[in-house]
Amino acid sequence: MKKIATAILAGALAFSSVSASAAIVPPRGGHAHGGGGAEWAPWVVIGCATGVVSAAMAKNWRRNKELTGQEAWTCGLQYWWNEATGRYGR
Repeated sequence: MKKIATAILAGALAFSSVSASAAIVPPRGGHAHGGGGAEWAPWVVIGCATGVVSAAMAKNWRRNKELTGQEAWTCGLQYWWNEATGRYGR
């Protein structure tokens, strides 16, 4: 099955009107590391949301409580800090 799919793809590319010469396009910003754009912004949002959810689940499991507003606003980091320093007690 893979051989048939490969043959079909190769045939389609061979007879397509796509140019065989590829242009090398530098990344945005002209730097090798990708420039100083906001490409990292979605990952910050995803990371913060993941931190809040994981901290909320851990606090509910360990303490049967909800996160406070400050713990949520710090992306869950304050909860983990309080757990590590013993603020909640054992």
